[in-house]
Amino acid sequence: MRMTATSDAATQAIELLTALVRVDSINPMGRPRSARYPVERKAIEVIEDWLTPYRHRLTLERQSCSPEHENLVIRLAGLSDRPVGLFEAHLDTVPADDWAERALCPVLDGEDLVGRGACDDKGSVVAMVLALTRLVETDTVPPRPIVLVCAGDEEYAQTGIKHFRTALREEIGYGIFGEPTRLHPVVQHKGTIRWDLTVHGASAHTSRPELGFNAVLGMVQVIAALGRYQEKLQREWRNPYMTGPLVTVTMIHGGRTRNATPDECTIAIDFRVLPDMNPDSEKNALIDYLSEVTDLRITHGANQLMTPPLNTNPASPFCERVLAACRQVAGDGIELRGAPYGTDAAWVSDLCPAVVLGPGDIASAHAVDERISIREVVDAAKIYQRIMLDLHTL
Repeated sequence: MRMTATSDAATQAIELLTALVRVDSINPMGRPRSARYPVERKAIEVIEDWLTPYRHRLTLERQSCSPEHENLVIRLAGLSDRPVGLFEAHLDTVPADDWAERALCPVLDGEDLVGRGACDDKGSVVAMVLALTRLVETDTVPPRPIVLVCAGDEEYAQTGIKHFRTALREEIGYGIFGEPTRLHPVVQHKGTIRWDLTVHGASAHTSRPELGFNAVLGMVQVIAALGRYQEKLQREWRNPYMTGPLVTVTMIHGGRTRNATPDECTIAIDFRVLPDMNPDSEKNALIDYLSEVTDLRITHGANQLMTPPLNTNPASPFCERVLAACRQVAGDGIELRGAPYGTDAAWVSDLCPAVVLGPGDIASAHAVDERISIREVVDAAKIYQRIMLDLHTL
């Protein structure tokens, strides 16, 4: 393999990333799971083993977020007791049902490493770990304490970052959240609300459907109304960094037998809102809209997920300094950006300025033959290290 990045750094990145991709940290996403240990445990053990030579400077703590998930929190002391620099990336991955036979068998393809989680999000984990250990190797003490959270359950319920926040005992000065952004700092992203909506009908024999009410046909009306509501929101809400609000039906189920009109039909809704939109208020407004434009009997389930948008001011000194660090390593083509997806960053953005920043392309995340450039992982480690050493005056 031809590798133009520093050979030692590239070799370390390949070794650690290969070990992390090889272990199963697939999030069951609500499905049954037979293992009795947390989803992230094997990946945490890999990192703990990797950090053995650095324990004289680092403190490691496992945080139990739930019976199924846990975090690894790594701390490095600084020269002052200023609010900590927070670095976070997640260890769990989405399932790989459509390429299960090779997803956990990492391979090198040119300068890319291929395997489930390589891009989302173990490449960012590796870059952050290498940035931290480089400080230890060179006996460099950062100007403020650094906390690295290798988080669990980002892909489903984000219990990892929420638990970290609940257990937080330090003040946070800034947050860097690793996700595949191609090394462009993401300053704003959408929030997400997910819940189930059910249309209720009445069952009748299919030879006399007029004696009942077909809930599936009622749901057709609801789905059409959701499309009109999305168009309305996109006219009203705009953002220079991303597309408008989105209301997406992701799953549907209805009916009990083949010879009776369905008395229920349920859909799963994924509602993406822009910065400056309040997720709670927007969900309520959508519910009110459906009650106004239909005469159906509709019930709404509890939220499966509700995450706030990220809305960091791009003109802030924090964003300017992060952008400068990125350009010093990756070139002047790097720009501040927005993203249509959500991340753990939103859960601390009320406590400190936060950006999403990491190696890899979001187009590869969750995909068959997921991959990441080792060169980008190495560059991300350099950027993270610059930020660890530079953002002491904010």
